[in-house]
Amino acid sequence: MAIFEMIKYHGQTYPPYLPLRIKEIAAHFDVQKISGSLDLSLHTEYSYGKRNLDSALIDRFPAIKMANKDRVPQLWKNEDWASQFAEFIVELVGSKTHLRIIEIHPPFSDYTDLKAFAKNYAIFERIIKTHFSKVEILIENRCGSVYHGGKFILSRTEDIFKLAELVKTEGLGLKMAYDVPQIYTAHKAKTEKQFIRLLEEVKNVRWFIGGVHLWGKRISESGRKVAHCGDLNSYFGDSATKDSFLRAFKDCFDDGIARKMVLEVNSSNDDLASIVNDLQSAGIQFI
Repeated sequence: MAIFEMIKYHGQTYPPYLPLRIKEIAAHFDVQKISGSLDLSLHTEYSYGKRNLDSALIDRFPAIKMANKDRVPQLWKNEDWASQFAEFIVELVGSKTHLRIIEIHPPFSDYTDLKAFAKNYAIFERIIKTHFSKVEILIENRCGSVYHGGKFILSRTEDIFKLAELVKTEGLGLKMAYDVPQIYTAHKAKTEKQFIRLLEEVKNVRWFIGGVHLWGKRISESGRKVAHCGDLNSYFGDSATKDSFLRAFKDCFDDGIARKMVLEVNSSNDDLASIVNDLQSAGIQFI
């Protein structure tokens, strides 16, 4: 059975029958305060573009503020950065006790690698767990940034395999937030065969996957495919490919373990509802 718990994304309206207990909250380095009535999932700095890095909060954490290239944050730069990142989250969350998830993101290849990341992450996890003992920490695979000189070190399937082994060896509690479209982009997947193969490969480390991201793409008026818009129909282009993907997706996570799901849809509520309907039609269950 493939089971997911939906996380509310931005201000989207979800089908009324869908259980919603957790909301994703922006927690990048220019954010100074957070709020929300649901349980929280912090979407921390993801280093796609430039930040101001000039808030009163970030000024208290010099290792974070100084770690940037042309104001694009350099994540997991060193041990001081890791400990200050944990302290940044503690200060940002404050006395709120309903923190459920912290979603983190990988660093760039021009200053670190997966082994060094795991060492620095262990410091972060130890501090966070002293404040939020039950929180889940998920790392999202990333592909694409205005950063120059290096690439994200967790982008392709082979990177996930390496990190999963490090997590197991080092006894860490880290899990993956597996962004399916970003994996497809990283591998330049264009065909049904490629879409299916990548899901079949990651099934071997599905124990390491604690959450999944899905979203669509839609062709704009200029003829360019725009990410986070549209649904699975516009993403895959034909119903046969979409249906094959849905079968492979269900098979990949058909182990009875409840995982988190974020539908990163920035277009319409209809697009979001379309993806939900497709998933349910394929046998995905939401709790």
